[in-house]
Amino acid sequence: MAYGRDIMLMAKAMWICGAGTDQQIAQRLGIKRPETIGEWRRSEGWDEERRVVQQVTEERVNQAVAETISEMNSRHLKEFQLMQTKGVQGLKSLDPRTAAEAAAMLDSGIKGERLVRGEPTEVREVRALMQANVQVLEIVVADVIKVLIDAGRMDKRLAKVFADEFAKRVNEAPFRYAVEG
Repeated sequence: MAYGRDIMLMAKAMWICGAGTDQQIAQRLGIKRPETIGEWRRSEGWDEERRVVQQVTEERVNQAVAETISEMNSRHLKEFQLMQTKGVQGLKSLDPRTAAEAAAMLDSGIKGERLVRGEPTEVREVRALMQANVQVLEIVVADVIKVLIDAGRMDKRLAKVFADEFAKRVNEAPFRYAVEG
């Protein structure tokens, strides 16, 4: 049975929009054989069109979400900076009740600003981050030494000297995490 161009365009639009399977689209449009939708889809390249439409749509949604998050972060950053300003003003007045409130506002503002900027807000978070970085560094250095030994470009004695010197320098750094030699 031959179907008009309007039916084919409706089927195509439904397919591209993800409005159902071949069978569901055929049923909704009164097409007797669901295979007709699949034949049209393959001969007209609907799958590629659908992929492109979905990709463009996803990019636009991601952009809108990123803009919304950016606007929220900007608004929050301004609010936290205002809290800091008010806190400093309160501390300058030297009124004990106001000073305590101001110090709390200043602390909240600083922590909030750091949070919005993606920075740690507590010392233990900084330490955990530093420790994780040192552990990654240790693994990378150990892997490099192993590759050099396996390639015959470094012997085990030199590798030990290098590892000891590396550990010594890391342990002398301004943070406090011991690295085994």
